[in-house]
Amino acid sequence: MKKLFAGLLISSALLTGCASNNSVTEDKYSGFLDNYSLLKKVPNDKSTMGYVTPEIDWSDYNTIMVDKVLVITPDGDMKTDGKLLVAIADKFEELIKQELAKEFKVVDNAGVGTIRVQAAITSIFSSYDDMKGYQYIPIAAAVTGAARASGAEKKSVRVMAEFRILDSTDGQLLAQAVDLKAGGKEQDENSGILLADVIPILEQWAIRMTDRLEGLRAAARAHKI
Repeated sequence: MKKLFAGLLISSALLTGCASNNSVTEDKYSGFLDNYSLLKKVPNDKSTMGYVTPEIDWSDYNTIMVDKVLVITPDGDMKTDGKLLVAIADKFEELIKQELAKEFKVVDNAGVGTIRVQAAITSIFSSYDDMKGYQYIPIAAAVTGAARASGAEKKSVRVMAEFRILDSTDGQLLAQAVDLKAGGKEQDENSGILLADVIPILEQWAIRMTDRLEGLRAAARAHKI
């Protein structure tokens, strides 16, 4: 059984970097994906890095299996709200399956014509929109209601995730992505992160994944006509 919590550090950029709140840079990668060099900026979405393997016949895929969502947490002495992270991972898995089931048959086992979806939440943190990376508040502090010393009075939850899409039988990489999204709801200065703050981001990812995979399959089918 895969461990839910992998003992990896949240990217140092979230603590000491100078990247903007809504950009994905190499120093934020967690190690979940095997080959980050394949990633390219996604047009019209500066927060997403993605890759789709060329010459894949997506029309062959009609079923999907979804692995348990991982949460990669910081190690060391930093304490996090374990129940919150478990709830977020479980909810994300539920939403992915729920959305994919609208276009594909969701199954539990690998097989011919089955896509395997793997996802990892690699950072959850609360930050102020006018801050740079060195001023981020990671989840370890945010769940305790850490206060801001100065500046804006509102903060937003941000979640970063990595996705890997494989052929379930031979493990061939079909697609992968890294994305960083902010929630629409602003938080008070001393509030901690709640599941409700994260769900809209998870829903957006689940919908986008389904739309993208169905779009690739539809395009492949149209090409054969």
